[in-house]
Amino acid sequence: MEPNHQQRFEQALGESQPFQDLYQLAGTLRDEGVAQIDVYSLFASYQAKISGDDPLYDAVVDTMDEIHGGSWAKRGGLFPTVLTEEIISKRMKND
Repeated sequence: MEPNHQQRFEQALGESQPFQDLYQLAGTLRDEGVAQIDVYSLFASYQAKISGDDPLYDAVVDTMDEIHGGSWAKRGGLFPTVLTEEIISKRMKND
């Protein structure tokens, strides 16, 4: 994970509208050529650190749904393909 990506994530998370800012960050990273699984992993690393009771939790996991794609993505998803559980599991084992 790029330190710059972590800093940008933390900045977006701290904004007044965290979902919009995180969603925009995920789209920007995609446009910069960052792989879908890498964007998902960035968000997943923070999701693991945040309590489900934290108001920011929903902003993180709702954006993860858009990165993941498929039926989870209420806005239609940020990437043209859907991440499979196989891809996610393989990546999480390597992190």
